[in-house]
Amino acid sequence: MYTVIRKYNLHPGKKEAFIQEVQVRLVPLLNHIPGIRAFKLLEVGDNEVVVISSFNTRADAKASTRLAGEWFTEHAKVYIQGFAKLAAGPVRAQSESTHEPSTQANQRHH
Repeated sequence: MYTVIRKYNLHPGKKEAFIQEVQVRLVPLLNHIPGIRAFKLLEVGDNEVVVISSFNTRADAKASTRLAGEWFTEHAKVYIQGFAKLAAGPVRAQSESTHEPSTQANQRHH
């Protein structure tokens, strides 16, 4: 598995519009890319988001980067200040849960 992480600084007051644009326009495109395993967008600050994308291979990541780069150029540049900070590489260790959270744990959070 190969993962790409990008951190974006957004123009003040544009975070919600950017997230909506990603959800409505980019996510449906990504769902059709062979080799993509996961895409997540996290809010990490008032005007910052982090995007984590996982792929089967580095080649899959490169193919997706071309498509996403075109999308960002066309649709998202009005939201983003400067350039994304990028980290990418093969996943060397991981853990994934295979069980559902317990009902008791869910009730404690309500």
